[in-house]
Amino acid sequence: MSNEGSLRKRGDVYSGRIRIAGREFERSLRTGNYKEAQKRLKAWRLTLERASLGAADCPTLKAVTVRWSAEILPKAVKPAVKDRYLSSMRQIVKTLGDLAVDTITTRTVSDYVSQRSQTTTNATIRRDLTALSRLMACCVAWGHREDNPVRGYDLSLIRERRDPIQPPDPRDVARVIAAAPMGVARILLLLDQTGMREEEAVQLEGHQLNWGREQILLTKTKTSRPRVLDMVTPGGDARAALAGAPEIGPVFRSSKTGRAYQNFASQAAFIVKRLADEDPSFRRFRIHDLRHGFAIRALKAGMNLRKLSRHLGHKNTKTTENVYLAYLSEEEAALAEL
Repeated sequence: MSNEGSLRKRGDVYSGRIRIAGREFERSLRTGNYKEAQKRLKAWRLTLERASLGAADCPTLKAVTVRWSAEILPKAVKPAVKDRYLSSMRQIVKTLGDLAVDTITTRTVSDYVSQRSQTTTNATIRRDLTALSRLMACCVAWGHREDNPVRGYDLSLIRERRDPIQPPDPRDVARVIAAAPMGVARILLLLDQTGMREEEAVQLEGHQLNWGREQILLTKTKTSRPRVLDMVTPGGDARAALAGAPEIGPVFRSSKTGRAYQNFASQAAFIVKRLADEDPSFRRFRIHDLRHGFAIRALKAGMNLRKLSRHLGHKNTKTTENVYLAYLSEEEAALAEL
């Protein structure tokens, strides 16, 4: 056997065998793809050669991911962002986890993108690369390598294609609200009448409501910047959804736990699916589509772009304009831009 090693397929998975300095090593390469198995065999051989020469053994991608998740992420990002990063890294580790961190190159990243593009969307791949780039930046700081290989990959090659917004039919929204349990129905009504983000509504607490001014103070937002919403706007009236809210604690409580809903999204999605299965005329929609419906409705009713942008919590008015202006007539757009 040469120092390059050899491959052997056992069932659907390749294993590799390598002889270094008179010792023979064998391990599963955890892939059924021949080209990928060759790459993993080569990377493993380099790691063994480094060890045989007395070089410091560079940790694997799997090992630094564990350290990153325990040491860096909890203090650096919100829990939801941490979960999203780790979800991406679980996918990446399946393919690259056994590679030593210092053997990962821009070519490795490119090969991963090519393989992943066969099974998922560009948007998901871009999220994967964002997570990997953040991890590689930590590896540079930890002294495991001198550069970030993800930055060498041209992200314009995997542009995110956005499907046109499909605002939900008000009749379909009303049917879902009518079919939902009371707590779920009130959250759906609030989302429909304010355009709030799902997590903002689910985590809403009584002390954030100012009934004297009919305003909602949002403190747990996507951008970490608090903002104030009017309960009544050209796009909707949220007072019915908030009626009877407690002065302290979660506004919407699970009947089983008494705490804020942990599975609101899955409950709402189940109701949407059931109605779609029962009636072919029912048009399915996502929870986030309620936000789009509110925004378009508000602009058509005379709300200007600047105020809507602040209401939705966009970083700038340009975002609001790019997403929603195309859904207005020429006259409506002119008024919205004033």
